[in-house]
Order: sequence, then structure tokens, then C-alpha cells
Amino acid sequence: MQRQGAMRALARHFFFILFLIFMALPGYAQELTQRDWMITLVDASGWSYGLPDEPQDPDYINILTGNRELRFEAEDIFSKDEDNVSIMSFQNFGSFSGQGWLNGAKEPTLVHLRFTLPVSGEYLVKAHLRKKGHLFVIAGEQAPADAENTFTEVTVGRFELQSGAQEILVTLPTNGSIDYISLNAPNLGAITPDAGWQPDEPLSWQVLQTTLIQVWQLADLFPEDPTPLVIEAEDLKQSDVKVVSIPHLGKPSGGKWLRAGTLPVDVRFPTALKESGFFDLTLRATGSPIHISIGDHQKLLLEAKPYLDNVTFKSLFLFAGESQITLKLPPGGGVDQLRLTGRQIDATRANTLFDFEQKEKPEARDLDFLATLLATFGVER
Repeated sequence: MQRQGAMRALARHFFFILFLIFMALPGYAQELTQRDWMITLVDASGWSYGLPDEPQDPDYINILTGNRELRFEAEDIFSKDEDNVSIMSFQNFGSFSGQGWLNGAKEPTLVHLRFTLPVSGEYLVKAHLRKKGHLFVIAGEQAPADAENTFTEVTVGRFELQSGAQEILVTLPTNGSIDYISLNAPNLGAITPDAGWQPDEPLSWQVLQTTLIQVWQLADLFPEDPTPLVIEAEDLKQSDVKVVSIPHLGKPSGGKWLRAGTLPVDVRFPTALKESGFFDLTLRATGSPIHISIGDHQKLLLEAKPYLDNVTFKSLFLFAGESQITLKLPPGGGVDQLRLTGRQIDATRANTLFDFEQKEKPEARDLDFLATLLATFGVER
């Protein structure tokens, strides 16, 4: 029996040593995934301040896609140890979101709302409140906020916030209530593979190419597609905006253009793209400000001239499929034409640009090299 046990122990040692030998062989390494590149990108670019203590995949994706439209339920982020509030869930004061809402005491009550902000920026902060007399302290600034006796969304103000751990202090009035807070700023240009981030999928050279072109905004180094998508605004079927031909405000490309009346109006351009890729967006428009929403994610601000003129936004990454580009025109503003010009990204030229070796798959040393480049040259967003 002792001899058999010794033989089994010897066999285990043998197979363990054999395993280590295989691990050391060239080409034998754990396959890299998109998750590895997500983590490398965020850490090497200096964006890890926007991560919570125990980050998960969605936390990295929030940062990389430039998401700055956030909402936090008060019952999820208040301090259970410090705050003298109750969690309620009845609808006597109107509808609420999440699992419930916070209700104060018979005297003004301080609430600590703590969360992690993925991306820095100037945020418009709103809150879903009940009763007058709330007082917010955000980034060291005080801001009062009044609501009705039923739940009402109110604007607290605009605040410059840095990514990372946040604490918003709210003093609730007597028997006051808070349901949620929202923070909104224009989303940044997304850094994402063609099919979106899929953390468990193997990492490919194409994913590295696409995301690095986005990181360093290099798409305009590649040639333009000779057949752009062109949409004349006057061809859109919208009854809430006028078709005009006012010559002294500029020459429209098709003879006519769309103009808002005395109220703001949304103009929606439907788009259908066969492939995801990089595009230059050119708008012939007038008016300021014009808020642009691309596929409900990317948001741009256009300060157009008081007459029709072309403005181009370069190197936008758009996903394949049907979507729409929406322009919110100010009173008197207008749009004549939308043009999407694709960039012809050549894989061989991209490999040369980034000095990628022609190997089947990226390896850990490739990520180390790219991390060094990111840390050395920096990334602006």
C-alpha cells in the first residue's frame, strides 16, 4: 500500500512538471480576451479613477463608451449607518422608480448619497423630490431645490465633477422625500469594437485596430469612401417643421430646406449602414445651439452660423443597421442636408501604422507594449 501511494505521488509530481514544461513552450499561453484589453485600456489611459473598488465588466464598458447619462436610486446609495431615513414603497405621493424611496423624519434630515462617477465632466443634476426646502451640497457648492407635495423631478444645477468616488449631501425638509438623482452630460465618443464589447470573446487584431483608431482619433488618415450617404432634409416627411427656400439665409443644396418656427423642433434623419465603421458627419445647417443625437448614444453640440453653412464632425464610429440621427433645432434654426462619408480602413495599413507584428493572435507582450504607448503619449477625450 505504501509503495502504491508513493507511486501515485510520484505520478502527480511527474504530470505537474510536464504541465509546467508545456506552459513554458512557445505559443502555449492563455488566450487573451476582450476583457484583458478593456482593463489595459482603462488602466494605461489613466481612467481607472472612474472604477468602483470591485469593478465588473459594465464598469469598464461605461468608461470606454463614454457614458455620461446616469441615474442612481436613493435607496441604493444612501448611508444606512448614518442616515435617519425610512425606505418607503407606497404610491400615495405619485409614482417612483426602483424599489422604493427615502422619507425623512419630523425634522430636517441629512442624507449621504455615495456613488462612483465613471467619467469626468460638467453634469446637469436633477432629483425626484417631494416637498419644498431641500438643500444639496455637490462638489462643495450649495444648491436649494423645491418640489411639490407629490414627487416631482426638479433641476438642482450644473456642477463640474471629477471621475471617481462621489458624495452628495442632501438635507431633506421635515417629512421630505427623495426617490433618485440623475446626472447628465453629453456622452463622449465611444471606444468600442465593431460589435460592441464582448468581454469573454477572444481578442483579435481587428479589435485592437478599431479601438486604437478611436483612442487616438486617426480615422482621417484613411481615404474617404467615394459614395457618401446624402439625405436632403426637405425630403423628410415631418409635419411639424416648415419647408422653405429663403435665399438670403444661404443657398440650399437642393433648392429647399427645413426651418423651425417659434418653438424648438426635432428633425430625424433615418440611417441604414451595412457595416460598422468610421464616418465623417457633415451638416449644412443654421442656428445655435443645435443638439445632435446619434443612435441615442453619441451626443454633439453644433453652434451653427446665422445662415446655412457646412460643419463637419470627423471620425465618428457608427454601428451597422438601422438607426437615426436627430437634430434638435432651436427656434428659427434649420437644416438643409446631412452627409455621412465613410472612411476606408485598410487592415494592412492599420497594422503598419501601429507596428503590429503579423502573428495569428495578440499576445500578452503586445498589450504590454500598447500599455506603454498609451501611458507615454496619453489620451484626450
